[in-house]
Amino acid sequence: MKLWDKFLVVRRDGTVPDWPYLVIGARDPAAPAALRAYAAEAQRLGMDAEYVEDIRGQADDFEAYCQEHGAGDPDVGAHRPDDPATVSRLKAGSRRISG
Repeated sequence: MKLWDKFLVVRRDGTVPDWPYLVIGARDPAAPAALRAYAAEAQRLGMDAEYVEDIRGQADDFEAYCQEHGAGDPDVGAHRPDDPATVSRLKAGSRRISG
């Protein structure tokens, strides 16, 4: 399974990105380090300082959430039964989710 087949990402306008993406959850014990590394690289590239600080804050929030709720198991396969309609959108490469 490709990483971008695990989740279906939808923008606020109902469209799905046509590029590969990665969803990182707060129960992933590697997430805070990944977000901090991303923030450091974003800063090095000269991205907006407020954006960089928001990413660092998200890392802190993820760390606190994981401590409170426990670590997950992001490297394990499916945790629950698939929804056939969602899986068909993933497989078809559907670019729009809303009606």
